[in-house]
Amino acid sequence: MAWDPTLYSVVGIAAAALLFVVAAAGWQHRTEPGAKAFIGLITALGAWALVYGIQLGFTTLDAQLAWQRVALAIGGPVPTLWFLFAVQYTNRDAWLTRPVRAIMLLDSAVFGLLTLTNPSHGLVWHDASLVSYGTLQALDIAFGPGYLLHIAYTYVVTPIGFGLLAVATLRSTLYRAQAGLLVVGAIPPLVANAAFSLGLRWTSLPPVDFTPFAFVITGPCFALALFRFDLLERVPVARRKIVADADDGFVVLDEDERIVTFNPSAARLLDDPIEGRPLREHLPAGSDGATLTALDGTTLTAVVGQQQRVYDVTCSTLSDHHDRVVGYVLRYRNVTDRHRYEKRLKVANRVLRHNLRNRMNVIIGWAEELRERDDPEVAAAGERITTTAVDLVELGSQVRLLVETADDVGETTERVVLRDHLEPLLNRLRESHPQVAVEADLPSTATAVVPSAKLLVIAVENLLQNAVEHNDAERPWVRLVVEDDGEHTRIRVADNGPGIPDDERAVLRRGSETPLEHGSGLGLWLVHWTVTAAGGEVSFGESDADGSVITLTLPSGTDGGAASA
Repeated sequence: MAWDPTLYSVVGIAAAALLFVVAAAGWQHRTEPGAKAFIGLITALGAWALVYGIQLGFTTLDAQLAWQRVALAIGGPVPTLWFLFAVQYTNRDAWLTRPVRAIMLLDSAVFGLLTLTNPSHGLVWHDASLVSYGTLQALDIAFGPGYLLHIAYTYVVTPIGFGLLAVATLRSTLYRAQAGLLVVGAIPPLVANAAFSLGLRWTSLPPVDFTPFAFVITGPCFALALFRFDLLERVPVARRKIVADADDGFVVLDEDERIVTFNPSAARLLDDPIEGRPLREHLPAGSDGATLTALDGTTLTAVVGQQQRVYDVTCSTLSDHHDRVVGYVLRYRNVTDRHRYEKRLKVANRVLRHNLRNRMNVIIGWAEELRERDDPEVAAAGERITTTAVDLVELGSQVRLLVETADDVGETTERVVLRDHLEPLLNRLRESHPQVAVEADLPSTATAVVPSAKLLVIAVENLLQNAVEHNDAERPWVRLVVEDDGEHTRIRVADNGPGIPDDERAVLRRGSETPLEHGSGLGLWLVHWTVTAAGGEVSFGESDADGSVITLTLPSGTDGGAASA
């Protein structure tokens, strides 16, 4: 019973080797949806081709029948694995009910058992003989009812799998390349198996089962789907973009803006959307438009689960390896907490701006009366009350300014010509503080990238006011210098005052305050947030006159577009 491999043996073994390579490559994606069914399918196909290739190397009836039993037992689960993979690939796991799973398991187990024990009952085949075709010896088998029942099952579940993949191919280019290759790769073995089962013969070909040999076509098609079109990395497409239990809603659309899939949060928001239907049919009340262009960047308020919620709507494009748009991911980001916080902040700001300022003005009025008393101690107390009240009014103004400018610190920036915005500041400073020597060096071409021109003006004005108001020198002066080296622009504010306390600098360097370490005001924080929002930094130094130097380093924006004046 020597083994003498033929050309058909070589083809079968080559097909097996190729399929095993595909299965090994797919193993690294085994955690993806549908991956295990795919790997099991490819492994079963490879084992079937390998065993059948070995079988055709033997020339005796008993040897071939022994290997035939193994080959059929291995090939028996292939229809089930194909159906299971197609269902999971197209995201129809709901089809896998308990009765369906039972039938799938029963067919594979019973057919495999009947095949391996066929000599004792003959239910799979009841007669077999060898047919010579040149040097090749092939089996001529008369199949029994066990095999016919398995074939009937095969030609029920296999077309269903084809249908699912065909629908995925036609519906959207998101699936088209992958599903198309799977369909093309599966057709040759299906045709070959049907011909073998029905006893069809081609006079120019030997009477063998060409199903395993057709895997030579299946292997490359499945390999292309896996390696070229990321089969197991997008099964189903964009599944990894969706977190099933996320509070945010995610909707995956095809290139025609039809719904491909969605997560539970989106289902509640869109009132039970239907896969394959246009998105516009399921848009909630309050949406600003029926197109993705109109939806992107909008804010939506909707009642979900009997609670009012607020969502920021964004749309991301899905592109293939040719940079063609093949779909979209629509995200409804839940910003309810942020929205609620912003509303409360605005209310608090309004109360702070009106109530605190008005009542502090009353306190200042009473304190002024105390300052006019003849008793020195009472007058001194009135002075301290007045100073503290004025500081609190200023602090309230800074808080108001922070709230009102919060929206100016976002993802966008603009390039500004510094002289156009800073020179008016210096003129106002000279008018309001004529006793202070104000110096400046503002090149006309210097520019900087900032969150907004308004914030830049507020930040520099804070520095200039601090330099003047806290300056206790006999002849106070302040100097504003701008330097632009083409990459960075540095705005320096120097004075001959007492300098900035170390604890103030430490708080800003750390970037946060603690109950024990905090700054005395909000002016420097506003400067810090303005500069860091543009990717710059704030640094401190000592001036030549024992005062302080604060340097704002910003991107110069020299190579940017037109600067705003």
